[in-house]
Amino acid sequence: MKHENYLKSLGRRIKSLRKEKNLSQDRLSEKIDKSVDTISNIERGKFAPRLDTALEIARALDVELFELFKVRDLPLSDMQRTKLLDEIFDLLQDQPEEILRFTLSQTQQLVTLRDKFSAQLKK
Repeated sequence: MKHENYLKSLGRRIKSLRKEKNLSQDRLSEKIDKSVDTISNIERGKFAPRLDTALEIARALDVELFELFKVRDLPLSDMQRTKLLDEIFDLLQDQPEEILRFTLSQTQQLVTLRDKFSAQLKK
């Protein structure tokens, strides 16, 4: 997903979560001590929130931080998927075994978390 498309998806996600909580942009901006313009720019995909702002938004919306960034996944073509896997391989191929094992462990944990999150969404 292109950067600008991701920003727009992220903004739509935050806007959707805000509306689910029946909060106006004005009320959210008050809760996180940011301007309405900041909220508007984030929701329109003009820029991504800084990490501290994202944490404040998540708290104000009573969601976990990762939920803000859970934008709709677009299916990858086989070529895109192969390119991503090649990039991962290129980054890791010269790493020591401990880094490879750590990376595998972290990847397994991410997949497990994703699966748990997906299962919770289906309930």
